[in-house]
Amino acid sequence: PSKRNPHYQTLERDLIELQEQRLFELFVVVSLHKKASEVTYTPHIIQQFPSKPEHPFRPSKDTEERLKVIPKFCFPDPKDWFPSSDLKSETFSFVLTGEDGSRWFGYCRKLLPEGKGKRLPEVYCIVSRLGCFNLFSKILDEVEKRREMSPALVHPFMRSVMEAPFPAPGRTITVRSFLPGAGDEVTR
Repeated sequence: PSKRNPHYQTLERDLIELQEQRLFELFVVVSLHKKASEVTYTPHIIQQFPSKPEHPFRPSKDTEERLKVIPKFCFPDPKDWFPSSDLKSETFSFVLTGEDGSRWFGYCRKLLPEGKGKRLPEVYCIVSRLGCFNLFSKILDEVEKRREMSPALVHPFMRSVMEAPFPAPGRTITVRSFLPGAGDEVTR
């Protein structure tokens, strides 16, 4: 009797994963906090979307471990930050490698939150399995635009990005915009 090819199972799983693949796994907002007794700031996740990541194939321990380190990658230098009233937004990325060798890419945009006077920056971070800096820079541009209009626009936009069907190679991805006055992209 022919033995079942062991590669077949992994291929099958990869195909299922590809169909279920999303553009990103997580979207978090990280900000700096300081306890009264402390001299330096510590980065913390203040918003997370989706609030519970679902991973059919991976133990969530790996995900939890990565969630713990993401803030440190968003602010590798918390001691160098102090409140400021003007900061140019900055885009950067990092890579996390899991125990199983799988990679997560973090695409980050550092921005000052709304308000007047001196305040600490926040980092908007999209965590994805895709190494695609240009695409995520564009998504972060949109996040920044929406956030300037109203922070409430950020989550619906990120939900539409996550729910957009995964593009076939070479195809573009279309995301409904939800932006008032954005022309024919807006679904009426």
